[in-house]
Amino acid sequence: DVFMATTSTPLSITSRASSTPAPTAATTTLNMFSGGALDIEEEEDDEKRIQMEQYAKAMGMSVEEYQLGMNARVKMETAINDLRVIGGDAANGVTVERDGNMPPRHLVVTVTEEGKAKGKEALEGLIVEALKSAADKSKVGRDEAQKGMMTYISDSMKKMGMNG
Repeated sequence: DVFMATTSTPLSITSRASSTPAPTAATTTLNMFSGGALDIEEEEDDEKRIQMEQYAKAMGMSVEEYQLGMNARVKMETAINDLRVIGGDAANGVTVERDGNMPPRHLVVTVTEEGKAKGKEALEGLIVEALKSAADKSKVGRDEAQKGMMTYISDSMKKMGMNG
């Protein structure tokens, strides 16, 4: 049996009688905003406070707007990293579980004995279908995370008395 897969992230291929995928976890960084401080009240270091003010000024934002952007980015990253979608069909012997990142950071391809029994060509087709299905579902999840981020920003700006 020869099976080849190409991906820019580690690919976990499991072969087992059960179709329960093995969990893996990873994090990602989206460079929507640069910087790491989220709450200026918690930030006692004057250098970091000044740096945050400089970042905010460079982006034409107030420190509060910058912090809101940072918090929104973290919420969206977490939602995308924590997203798990499954493509394929366990009854056909092939499933793909992935996160919301593009390319995925969490990707588990599960091929059961039922899948292997279908033969190389059929199995290849099932894997491609499962990958596409999982990718499509992942895009929906990413879009929802973006909408959630925009709602969070809008609601937060209203609470802070900003026009948004």
